[in-house]
Amino acid sequence: MPRYAAIDIGSNSVRMETAEVVPGRPPEILASDREVTRLGESVFREGRISPEAAAHTCRVLSRMAATYRALDVSAIRAVATSSVRDARNQKEFLDLASEAAGAPVEVISGREEARLIHLGVSSRWPQDGRRVLILDIGGGSAEIILSEGGRMIDAVSKPLGAVRLREIFLPDDPPDPRQLHQMEEYIDRKLAGLPKRFGAAGWSRLIATSATARTLALVAAGISKAD
Repeated sequence: MPRYAAIDIGSNSVRMETAEVVPGRPPEILASDREVTRLGESVFREGRISPEAAAHTCRVLSRMAATYRALDVSAIRAVATSSVRDARNQKEFLDLASEAAGAPVEVISGREEARLIHLGVSSRWPQDGRRVLILDIGGGSAEIILSEGGRMIDAVSKPLGAVRLREIFLPDDPPDPRQLHQMEEYIDRKLAGLPKRFGAAGWSRLIATSATARTLALVAAGISKAD
């Protein structure tokens, strides 16, 4: 059966999965890897990917490439998202990353990112017949997706990722009230009009994805990450 590798170069972490595809069955995951690289930190501060962040990310990609090469994959898709979309030295980074991954790395739009998130949720947890809102909070952007009957009806990508917000608004830890207020005002401006666009009610379920969403759920429930 054919085997495929997928790489997601995000603003906070790089993820890789390799799977074997059997018609009529869910893909069988053969290898999975994730490492935090903080690629977006320098972009959101200075507009460029720093040499240190680029080198770290390429080392991670080389390690992941060794894994999927050993599994004899038929094809690889490697995508980069929000921070690389914004970086002034995008081409320089893509050349280095493509060499490290052993495959062309493409920068995808926020709309394509939303489409892939929707596909991932639908394949892992089908919501047939339901009207579902999907929220993915990444490092550089947040994708908000309206799905109905398993089809993506509408989607937007907003610059509301966790790393971006921290770098722009929260230089102090803990942040002071003024910093939090400025961040909240920014978020409100970016989300203005969305309740009307997506409808204020009528969803069967809201599905939140990403490590940030998981962390918020753990904090709200008082559960440690280890548990």
